[in-house]
Amino acid sequence: MYRFSVLLNRRFSKWCIAAICISLFVTCIHWMTLKPQRNLTPARKFAFMKNHKCGSSTIENIIFRYAHKHDLNVVLPESGNYLSKTALFDHRTLNNTKWRNLPFDIFSLHNRWNREEVMILLNEQVPTFTIVRDPVEVFVSMFHYQDKFREFYGVKDIHEMVEKIKTQPSLPVLNKRWLNYVGRNQMAWDMGLSPNIFDDEEAMKREIERLDREFDLVMMAHRMDESLVLLMDLLNWSVKDVIHLDLNRRKPDKSSPLNGRERDVLADWLAADVQIFRYFSRRFDERVAAINQKHSNFFDWIAQSGFYGQFGHVRQHAQLLKSANNELYDLCVLQEVGNEKLSGVFKETSNNIIGYVINEEHKGCSLFAMSEPAFLNIFQKRLLSKALKPT
Repeated sequence: MYRFSVLLNRRFSKWCIAAICISLFVTCIHWMTLKPQRNLTPARKFAFMKNHKCGSSTIENIIFRYAHKHDLNVVLPESGNYLSKTALFDHRTLNNTKWRNLPFDIFSLHNRWNREEVMILLNEQVPTFTIVRDPVEVFVSMFHYQDKFREFYGVKDIHEMVEKIKTQPSLPVLNKRWLNYVGRNQMAWDMGLSPNIFDDEEAMKREIERLDREFDLVMMAHRMDESLVLLMDLLNWSVKDVIHLDLNRRKPDKSSPLNGRERDVLADWLAADVQIFRYFSRRFDERVAAINQKHSNFFDWIAQSGFYGQFGHVRQHAQLLKSANNELYDLCVLQEVGNEKLSGVFKETSNNIIGYVINEEHKGCSLFAMSEPAFLNIFQKRLLSKALKPT
């Protein structure tokens, strides 16, 4: 009996040692699969459709830093930060710029989307992507971003705005656009859809399916880290390319929470955008599942049991990105302040948002909080220098 017990203990020890070795091997291989594939060439030419109030400023900063690092040519108008406002984008609008004959790499400023014209300008078929957000949050964010937007509708706050929509839905002003390009169903407008079909569900369905064919990726603002993992996959970028600070966040005192009834009123009024958001929310889930499947292996199957943590390529990389973002924040951010307290390259156009006081002693930190106007000034000087350079 004693010899049997010793033999059993020895066998048990061997099994334990074997299990530990296998565990270490699986862990090493599993984490090796998290490394970016270095045999793929990172994309340096692409088009980003910048929707209003969808977290696009954060995405744009990522793109601008990439363009700045690799000396890429960003499509710029002669002045300002819009490539089109009321009409669909037309590449001929750049004919009056001094850099019209340069080869462009990146299309990323506000415009009304027109894929055919964008591809003509970039002179080839390139990856395309955009980002959407809960339409109620989009409208609320626009409402609080510029005080004049509220004044345009003749209301004192968002609650009065909702009441006006509910009790006077046929008021002409509700279907008008502030400055002729900001208003109801902003995502549909930005993506080039006609207001004539905003209340036509079938026509909207056809147009949304067309947009689905035109965009290689539609990201979700409320799932930003996962969205950026999908963007990494699309462009063959690494985590270091998409590390970021959250930009253009609204001040807490500029928010006034809506109740469920008010949100329902806005959602009904923003039906076209709701249709877009729901459709691409489903497509996003499908895309996440496809990416997880693409990168899955035997070790992911083991991880699915829960022994090695949360399962899925996208979630794992999203966690890595979140950790990297936290480290960036700790390194670079000294304080969060209102935009009115910022100056120079960090100051944006609206004082209703929060910005960052940056630790400029650390090289590179400034770029993560640099404003759009500051970046555009840099890119314009580069384009002019290249355009005027003697051949």
